[in-house]
Amino acid sequence: MNLKHVLPPVMRQWLRPTWHRMQREWRESSWSAKPAEWEAQRSRAWQLKDFDQLLAAAGSDFGITQMPTEIRGLVERLQRMKARSFIEIGTHKGGNSFLFGHAIPGNELGIGIDLCVQNAAKLKYFSRPGQAYHPLHGDSQTASMRDRARALVGDKPLDFLFIDGDHRYEGAKADFELYSPLVRPGGLIAFHDICPDHRTLYGKETGCYAGEVYRLWAELKARFETEELIENAGQDGFGIGIIHWQGGSERG
Repeated sequence: MNLKHVLPPVMRQWLRPTWHRMQREWRESSWSAKPAEWEAQRSRAWQLKDFDQLLAAAGSDFGITQMPTEIRGLVERLQRMKARSFIEIGTHKGGNSFLFGHAIPGNELGIGIDLCVQNAAKLKYFSRPGQAYHPLHGDSQTASMRDRARALVGDKPLDFLFIDGDHRYEGAKADFELYSPLVRPGGLIAFHDICPDHRTLYGKETGCYAGEVYRLWAELKARFETEELIENAGQDGFGIGIIHWQGGSERG
């Protein structure tokens, strides 16, 4: 018997969020059956070491929106510092989380935070031996979500924080203020979309949206040691801004 025909609409509406959460948690668990094609994709991904091949896999197996030279430059810096842990705020389809987990040797912990982490079960399934990936579904801009992430990070401070979620000035600032204290001195904090889009610059609608991250970035550049990865001058959005984090210590 279909419960749809038994439960009244008001009760179905009340139970729907819980039912969706239970379905999501089951899909992400190690017990649920995974699509057959995932096994072949995971096996191939585990063999990849070349950055260009990993970037291609991030696009084809998940989905990623990055300028190649920008994300390459970021990954190279993470490789040099031997980053073992990361938090990504704003996971979109999961391509960045996949890339950070697979292109950085020795990565042990990845945490993705979004209202709904797309491809969450697949990201967990693709984790290499010795890695753990934790998708956290919900609002990043709450103390309770920050505390969930902090509990997963544990006693070892975070190596890398990637902020690519809410692109409003207030939203990006809230993510920075909530999660930057989790990053260790000497770690990196990076923002995506530090370049204003062409709608902001010229009033021209192109479909690219970088929001107001550039406003926050201008303030942070004046306070901290930073560098920028920008593929082309005057480009339509994108751009990665990196803060060399020293535990909140600002420029002298």
